[in-house]
Amino acid sequence: MAQYQLYSSSKESASVECCPVDCIIPGYSPQEPLLSCNQNSAISFKIDYSYFINEKSSKRQPSKLREITKLLEKLPPNCIKFGIGVPNVLTFPFKKVSVELINGEIIKLEDKELSDALQYLPSVGYRPLINILEEIQERFHGPQNWNDRSIIVTSGAQEGLSNVVDMCMRYNDPVIMPDPVYTGAVDLFKPYDADIIPIIQDSCGVIVEEIEKVLVERKRKMMAMPKIIYLNPTASNPAGTTLPTHRKREIYKLACEYNLLILEDDPYYYLHFEKENPVSFLSMDTEGRVLRFDSFSKLMSSGLRVGFLTGPKTLLHRIELHIQTSSIHTSSLSQVLLYMLLSRWGKDGLNSHCMYVRNFYKQKLDYMKSAVNKHLTGLAEWHEPNGGMFLWLKIIGLNDAKQLVTTRCLDKLIILAPGFALSANTEKPSPYIRISYSIASPEEVDRGIKLLAEAIREELLD
Repeated sequence: MAQYQLYSSSKESASVECCPVDCIIPGYSPQEPLLSCNQNSAISFKIDYSYFINEKSSKRQPSKLREITKLLEKLPPNCIKFGIGVPNVLTFPFKKVSVELINGEIIKLEDKELSDALQYLPSVGYRPLINILEEIQERFHGPQNWNDRSIIVTSGAQEGLSNVVDMCMRYNDPVIMPDPVYTGAVDLFKPYDADIIPIIQDSCGVIVEEIEKVLVERKRKMMAMPKIIYLNPTASNPAGTTLPTHRKREIYKLACEYNLLILEDDPYYYLHFEKENPVSFLSMDTEGRVLRFDSFSKLMSSGLRVGFLTGPKTLLHRIELHIQTSSIHTSSLSQVLLYMLLSRWGKDGLNSHCMYVRNFYKQKLDYMKSAVNKHLTGLAEWHEPNGGMFLWLKIIGLNDAKQLVTTRCLDKLIILAPGFALSANTEKPSPYIRISYSIASPEEVDRGIKLLAEAIREELLD
């Protein structure tokens, strides 16, 4: 695994700023204006998307019966439904579904909402929910051209990501991704024997010059060019890094120049700790190169299994065909329940809940920082994440933390994630470990980090 730059030790401030010296990119002026979000609502996409669709996906045809189901949204409720082979909801044993919120409010699914929640839905998702999701995307990412861009509801962001990989990848295709990386992403590419191109990170995320160097070199040598760059841009798993806006701009420019799709996997977007929301790749996308994956798993409930994919309508139609022959659609009950909650909350309610969740995890991080500063000074290096759930530690003086995590820490009943398992190349030794601060109590955090410190000292002595 690559050595990561600008990680502060516990002797310094745990927070490392993306200073101009570190993050400067040739040819970029910080005063240069962002691409206008308004352009998104005016420019039609001109990309030949067939370049990105593999042979298997190109052979998929619409399910004739699933297409009929889509028509139901456009027909009056008094139409006679002889053509739909679905069970009658009168045979289901549920009279109503009632959910109590943490503030004591009750959400009841009855009548039409209950019928929708218990029945099959179109593969793209529950239309009333999609309408709200479109409003959310425009609120956070600027006006969108819904003539060329659309949303599809997925069973968590992972299903959307999996379907996009299966749509685009051919065997031995190269793909660009960060190192370290979310294992759930890299595992999707492995069955295709993908040529994974790892890009090293510093405290601001992937280093753009390294991406450009790879692209220039491969083009010069007439090697196969990647079509996809996978990124986890906000409070990334596992490194906790957040890509600054100007790096995103430069990456987007490279995507345009080298004809890449950007997979913006952003499940921690609503868990950032900054004053302003991060500027997304989606908000910059004037060419239709961004497929954005959002999730309610970290914000509402991981058990609901509701995520959503936003991207070019041409590509999302191919994803719909994948879903028609696999999961058919995301849980109706989850979608309708989420719709009822979001429609009741409105804009202010969602913002309030986001702030509650951010403050919760920020306090969790503060407990972790206190314990790490107290017990790991001189033993580890880190940078302070500005969101999410993870702290990425480098153990000083240790070339490989595998034995430390998988044996010594387990003997002390401490469960950690070893860095090698989160590398683009899991065969290489890694001195890193990932600590999640999302669940443990303050007392458990202090005791666990103290035991980790003991384990590190023992490991260094062997």
